[in-house]
Amino acid sequence: MGIPEHQLSKWSDHGPQEASKRTHEAIREVLSKYSWPSGVSYDFYLQGSYHNDTNIRGDSDVDVVLELQSTSHYKAESTYDTWKLFRRDALRALREGFGEKYVGPGNKSIKVKARRRRLAADVVVCVKYRNSRSYSYVEGIAFCALQDKRWIISYPKQHYENGAGKSRRTGDRYKQTVRMFKSARNYLKSEGRIGADLAPSYFIECLVYNAHDYAFQPGFRETYCAVVNWMRGAWLDGMLCQNGQQRLFGPSPEQWCPEDAREFIDQLAALWRDWG
Repeated sequence: MGIPEHQLSKWSDHGPQEASKRTHEAIREVLSKYSWPSGVSYDFYLQGSYHNDTNIRGDSDVDVVLELQSTSHYKAESTYDTWKLFRRDALRALREGFGEKYVGPGNKSIKVKARRRRLAADVVVCVKYRNSRSYSYVEGIAFCALQDKRWIISYPKQHYENGAGKSRRTGDRYKQTVRMFKSARNYLKSEGRIGADLAPSYFIECLVYNAHDYAFQPGFRETYCAVVNWMRGAWLDGMLCQNGQQRLFGPSPEQWCPEDAREFIDQLAALWRDWG
């Protein structure tokens, strides 16, 4: 029988957007009021599920990027020193605007706690990164995970652009499908069928992005079956993230363990088979 259309349609709905917009604008305003050193300029933008329109009900934290554009003030000896000084100013700016008890340093981001009508936020403070190729380069961001003592490279703008292109090619069904599978993941977690950390949202989005465009059918039942069948036969090892720059599967903390992905895929298939 499978999962009913109305259930899959419900799972495909995205969560409320208003609180994320308020949070984004509140942080932007606080940063704009800070007395930045002369010569410092930055870009500030959303990333993650709220920006990519793949958020579902229950998603809470808002992910934002604070990217250093000009380094003329920070006369530092290394990229790390430049980033560290910029992050220091960012932390001061946020604490001045929201209060010290609402802002604290994290491993990969500055944490802004929720308050009243504002959601919690992760502010990723970063510098520009260029992935050079033979005749061109791809621009991303770089930041340091302080506790892990390692650099992380990310490509949020490419992720967004590629997702938007996939959505256009599939008649706006791609992002609905991502939300559907993220909600199915939450259902499986609530039933105790998978662990809490087995299938992070970013990995699910990247996996679904790799599915053939023709798998995204007009009906949610048809799409669920087509995408899961594709997942079950897909070669995971060479698969790229949605940004098109990094491998989705591997041993690093920013990659998905293939065994975890296979377990998640098997549970999606079993969920369809056992429903009702």
